[in-house]
Amino acid sequence: MTDIAVKILDWYIIKKFLGTYIFAIALILAITIMFDINEKLDAFLKAPLKATVFDYFLNFLPYFANQFSPLFTFIAVIFFTSKLADNSEIIA
Repeated sequence: MTDIAVKILDWYIIKKFLGTYIFAIALILAITIMFDINEKLDAFLKAPLKATVFDYFLNFLPYFANQFSPLFTFIAVIFFTSKLADNSEIIA
């Protein structure tokens, strides 16, 4: 294969992986936020909006994304390679 074809395949696989990874992380973070809001609803209603949104959730989301990142890297690889195999695409 030529160098250009390899670059095209690499970008195709990277886009498939990142799309699956971002979707999986966003989904688990949305579920985590719903459970967290449900548990701390009384405290959120008493706190000012700026303190709740900017101080709490801007620290909460990166922390949990970092905690779930290794697991969802593995899950994203499994999902996107199985999708590629199902479509008879390259899964090197």
